Amino acid sequence: MIMLKSKIPFTALLVCLFLTNIASAQPFFLQNDSIPVKINGNTILNPWAGGLNFIQISEIDLNLDGIKDLFIFDRTGNKIRTYINAGTANAVDYKYDPKYESKFPKLHDWALLRDYNCDGKEDIFSYSDYGGGFNVYKNTSSIATGLQFTLVKQLTYSIYNPPAGGLINLYISSVDIPSIADIDNDGDLDVVTFAITGTFMEYHQNQSMELYGTCDSLKFQMKNRCWGYAAESPLNNKFTLHDTCFGNVANPGIIEINSDQRSADRHSGSCEICMDLNGDGAKDIVVGGISYNNLTSVMNGGSPTSANMISVDTLFPANNSSTSAVNLTQFPCAYYLDVNNDGKKDLIVSPNSSGSENFNSVIFYKNTGTTNFPVFQFQQSNFLQDNIIDVGEGAYPVFFDYDNDGLKDLFIGNYGYYGSPNYQSKIAQFKNTGTASNPKFDLVTRDYNNLSTLGKLNLAPAFGDMDGDGDGDMIIGMFDGKLFYYENTALSGAPASFVTTPITLKNSSNRAIDVGDFAAPQIIDVDNDGKNDIVIGGRSGKLAFYHHTGSATATIPVLDSVSHFWGNVKVIQYGYVTGYSYPCLFKQAGVTKLLVGAENGYLRLFDNIDGNISGAFTLVDSTYLNIYEGAHTSPTATDINNDGYLDFMIGNYQGGAAFYKGVSSLSETIENNDNTIHWNLEVFPNPADNSVTIHILNNTTSRFQVEIYNVMGQIISSQKIFNSSLGISTENLSQGIYVFKVVELATEGKVKSGALTKRIVIQH
Repeated sequence: MIMLKSKIPFTALLVCLFLTNIASAQPFFLQNDSIPVKINGNTILNPWAGGLNFIQISEIDLNLDGIKDLFIFDRTGNKIRTYINAGTANAVDYKYDPKYESKFPKLHDWALLRDYNCDGKEDIFSYSDYGGGFNVYKNTSSIATGLQFTLVKQLTYSIYNPPAGGLINLYISSVDIPSIADIDNDGDLDVVTFAITGTFMEYHQNQSMELYGTCDSLKFQMKNRCWGYAAESPLNNKFTLHDTCFGNVANPGIIEINSDQRSADRHSGSCEICMDLNGDGAKDIVVGGISYNNLTSVMNGGSPTSANMISVDTLFPANNSSTSAVNLTQFPCAYYLDVNNDGKKDLIVSPNSSGSENFNSVIFYKNTGTTNFPVFQFQQSNFLQDNIIDVGEGAYPVFFDYDNDGLKDLFIGNYGYYGSPNYQSKIAQFKNTGTASNPKFDLVTRDYNNLSTLGKLNLAPAFGDMDGDGDGDMIIGMFDGKLFYYENTALSGAPASFVTTPITLKNSSNRAIDVGDFAAPQIIDVDNDGKNDIVIGGRSGKLAFYHHTGSATATIPVLDSVSHFWGNVKVIQYGYVTGYSYPCLFKQAGVTKLLVGAENGYLRLFDNIDGNISGAFTLVDSTYLNIYEGAHTSPTATDINNDGYLDFMIGNYQGGAAFYKGVSSLSETIENNDNTIHWNLEVFPNPADNSVTIHILNNTTSRFQVEIYNVMGQIISSQKIFNSSLGISTENLSQGIYVFKVVELATEGKVKSGALTKRIVIQH
């Protein structure tokens, strides 16, 4: 009884704090895909999925419905993206669904999903935090817990000198991507990767079946230091067959290796995937190299237990199936999975490094043969990219009503589309063809005003009235840290018409404004004097503030530096010397706030700005709302749907954008008591300690799903409810208030209209 009395005031305090936070922290922002977008006249399916550059793709059942979905790891910013597969037979049918992304651990450099313990659930193999190898996360998902992973290996080891040799980390560099496959067809997963010095491929055999008779262990030993007796030239990506392999002997060919040998110069980088290309049961290999634009297949004329490479094809898969060969600028890597729901694995190819194709960078070859005897036919070079907003590398969104129809249009600058020999930077123009409350965007052009003809790199646009004539002028920040100014000379009420030749903005001393590199401007009246000023981000991670000191109506504005370290804002992460700041000043309940995008992808929120523009601002949150959209984030804000709440658009270096809708409160967004609901809900106990139980009333036949949200509106769990009841462990939830949203599922797994919600207090 004493404990109960002590809990009551604590709970009441939590409720008071919750209500206070709603009042003081409005608006809430929730990731949203409700704004339709057309490209080339077609409404695209996943416009706000964030762009794709250099991806590694795997399959996994994310929502535990028995259908394999897509896990995409983009090397650009180490960004994870998750797509749900509708499962339509013989069709590519994916919907971007970001709520599963937070379920994965923080991964970097490379990540492959493979089922190592034969439970039907893909586990994670990824470059280790310790370097020089890989870690493994076991997939421990269940209907009760939803998608989850448990670390089982921080660094994976192999016996390099069997049978009595010591364990050494199974070396794979951060640049390489290994083949993780069942090479000897015994049921467990082995590893084939290039040696630390390159040239030869190492075969590390998993001893799980040999030692335990099961596939659920990761016990590796070197089986062959020169797998298949093929050697790649150190000068190019050509192979020599039947190599004598100095230091190796036949079947399996093991000599001792020491740490001095393993510390030799590393090779430059390669990716491998083993698959059976001709149906003989022996794994062949497809290889990509960091300095080359092709894939090379090497055919295995041996057996699953004794590889012997007998032929090389540098035009893969052209000679495999009379289709076009891979030609992808630099470092193409192959992935083998069924993406069109026909039961046969297809070939997906994407670059594994920057400095390569970034717009048509995901190639899809359909398999018209079988998984073990594939016949590949080229389908497209922009798989998934054809249904998202993607402007190559870098995306800098900003809103501007260019045609004066009262609707805010969308402009997105970029670092550039890959081209040889140079990148080509452009600004994409999307016209708002919707209404004031229901925006829609149609792509007008990828090269607004033919700005690519400038020959400048990294175009970051800003719009605002700089000459006091009532229309929006244009300023473009560039790679060299300078700014181009375009006066809008249109008549009142007419669409924007910018001067043909830009002016380099200068200060009153006639010196060009220069913030170093990667100028990212915002036009805004900082000091409320009726004249628009400029705040500029840049590579330094700081902000520069240039005050409009000239006449409000001067054709060319006069701007003078107040500070190149404005507000003491610096968004450089620990261990880096660059920050790539991108400013977004906005008003929240009449108070000026500052959101800053950065190289590390997280958004920083600052306040204490009003009345303090010469002082130091206060960092409120260094990972605002835990939003992570990839590297080099670039936020912009406006009330795009005129509902009275600010919305955010966030660009990233993958060339895409995400839309975050502002809402009045968390409950408004997730409550929907529709009259089609003919069931009720109870969640107990409340307050809860280590567990809660969800019980569905008045319905014993339907299936249900529960989503758990924190007070910021972020979904933290999604689980199915069977037999009208579900117990959920809350041991790992922090103390606070959570919202449980329950929906009914139709027979095909889709959500019926209507939902019921309960607020639950967790206290431990």
